[in-house]
Amino acid sequence: MKRILALLIPFCLVAQEECSFDTLCRDLEIVRCYNPCRCYFPTTYNFFAQGGLLMMPSARMGEAGELGFAFSSIPPYYNYSGRAQVYSHLEITGSYRVFRGVDDPLLSEFGFGDFSDKGINAKFAIFRPEDSNYNLPGFAVGWDDFLGTKAFEAVYVALTQVVRPLNLELTAGWGWKRIHGFYGGATWSPFYSWCHPLLAGLSLTAEWDATDYNEDPHPRGRNYSSRVNLGAKYRFYDYIDLIIAQVRGNRLAMGAQISYNFGTTNGFLPKVNDPLPYRAPVNYEPIGEWRPYSLFVSEMYGAFCDQGLKLLDIHIYHDSCEQRVLRVLFYNDTYRSEWDVRERLMHLLGSLLPCDIDEVVAVQYSEGFSIQEWNFYGNYLRQYLDQEIGDYEMATVTPLREVTQLDSCCPTQLYSERLKVFDYYLLPRSHFYFGSSRGKFKYAAGLTAIGDGYLTQWDVFWRVKLGYLLFSDLEDVSDVDMLNPSQLINVHTQIIAYEKQRGLRLDEFYLQKNLAIGCGWYARGALGYFDIMYSGAAAEALWYPVNSPFAAGVNGALLFRRTLKGLGFSDKIRKLNGFTPEFVPFTGTQFFLNLYYDWRDAQTTFKVSSGKFLANDWGSRLEVARYFPSGLRLFLWYTWTNGNDRVNGHTYFDKGVGFSMPLDIFFTCSSKERFGYAINAWLRDVGYEAPTGRPLYDMIYYERQ
Repeated sequence: MKRILALLIPFCLVAQEECSFDTLCRDLEIVRCYNPCRCYFPTTYNFFAQGGLLMMPSARMGEAGELGFAFSSIPPYYNYSGRAQVYSHLEITGSYRVFRGVDDPLLSEFGFGDFSDKGINAKFAIFRPEDSNYNLPGFAVGWDDFLGTKAFEAVYVALTQVVRPLNLELTAGWGWKRIHGFYGGATWSPFYSWCHPLLAGLSLTAEWDATDYNEDPHPRGRNYSSRVNLGAKYRFYDYIDLIIAQVRGNRLAMGAQISYNFGTTNGFLPKVNDPLPYRAPVNYEPIGEWRPYSLFVSEMYGAFCDQGLKLLDIHIYHDSCEQRVLRVLFYNDTYRSEWDVRERLMHLLGSLLPCDIDEVVAVQYSEGFSIQEWNFYGNYLRQYLDQEIGDYEMATVTPLREVTQLDSCCPTQLYSERLKVFDYYLLPRSHFYFGSSRGKFKYAAGLTAIGDGYLTQWDVFWRVKLGYLLFSDLEDVSDVDMLNPSQLINVHTQIIAYEKQRGLRLDEFYLQKNLAIGCGWYARGALGYFDIMYSGAAAEALWYPVNSPFAAGVNGALLFRRTLKGLGFSDKIRKLNGFTPEFVPFTGTQFFLNLYYDWRDAQTTFKVSSGKFLANDWGSRLEVARYFPSGLRLFLWYTWTNGNDRVNGHTYFDKGVGFSMPLDIFFTCSSKERFGYAINAWLRDVGYEAPTGRPLYDMIYYERQ
């Protein structure tokens, strides 16, 4: 590598007129890509998708943004695992264990199958081997099954040293509870330095297993003849890991994991269908006889459309300093990154701006209201196109600003157009339920047809969502928990009865008006059918200044329960007394004070909502989300209320996890569409907030990210 750098650097110094610093960085990146096996020693994972040996964890972990899913057969268990590398030093895993051959004492007779257990694990690296370029050992602490039944709970510390010259990884640790006492082991990758695609992924592992098998929850899991486990691991192209090992001295265990770094990916496919930033034709001709208004508008409209932006309005006026200003209002329905929008604007305006225009005010219009604006000066734009100033300098002199009003009493309007009245989509729909008494996994799948648009005169957003169920095994699923029936009014648990309905359904049909009041203040009002269970009216106000990490707002709604079929409403809702149902009068209300904070250095957002939930319980909900450069978001929430919901003899507080990712990582073009999924730890009524249309913070945040 030193020889390659020695050749590259003199070349760049000699050819200074043709080779920039960016070119040098790109060449060095190429060198790094051609020499991957010397820059990072791979992390291997145990049967539970943790960075580790075979059964034991180590201090190693993957790169931030990685998601992994694993299956393993470790007699007498089947184990399903998931892994999320939330931060570079925080690994979160979850395990769902199936006790082979052991009936659930309460649920097996109803079709649930073998007994099962689920739990969440966390490992925090105080120091990673990569932090010292593998010169010092990594040190981590972990807590297995901290959230769940705690039947497999363990607390441990681990020390791992990577010996790069030998392609060797050594681990020693100490645990408490299920991991009892000292454990350790080694992983050797004998062919890793060869960088051969077929041999480099092979690793051999040996470990001393400190699992306390004498207290194993499975009766057949308490027998062992040796604590020395031996196994082999194999990795295909950094995405698929296979593992086979002899465990407990007399059992053969096998597992597989698939993982991918969704947090840093640029997508599976190149964006070949995206237009390049505007380049030609370049026209600086002033507006006048040779370039009339109609020709200028035509040039701008065509160029904006080609770039995936919709031009809505053009004004020309003189400001208070007698500078001639061009004001353009546009709609972005293509790019999810603020920088992508800015870059295209700079190339567009820098190439087509008349030389007699001093300043451009570019206002972004989204979801029926103005969100933000950029102020571009003509001389800076032309210097940018001539490469006299770069991207970061332009970002400094043209920061995002609050939307301003027209700085003139008599502007000249050159063009005006409204947002699209009608658009439609056809998408798959799916619902999954885990842990039903009738089976471990239940599903419903079908199609969703969505129509939306804007009422042209008032820019009121409307949305219609129709659903049709094609496949489902929810018929035998009850909307009453047979072990822990919710004693609150059933504002959420009854949704299973709605999801079971076949035929064509109206899932949503509502109107929403969004307003930009000014000085960072926004408001919205919504009316209609918000989901399959509730209809009503909602209002929200939000303070969210441009470039501010803080935001605050209030929202509230008046809701009515929809009937199971048709478009009608019911003024009653079910409430259980033990298992006996009764129907009580119901008009739903919910209202909250919301506080938001974006910790940009850690790429983490926080949201705290305090107020009244739909089941008449009062409390607060905390949501923490980690976002990544790719647009991936991982989030979790926890809700504290006075609902006093009881599950298995303990007070239950609503909690869950979820993710949201941009769909364009699978496309050859940019898109703002996202896919997300969230799951509660338990389907309950406590801490439930019904949807009421598009929240203001989400609409604005994604445009500024």
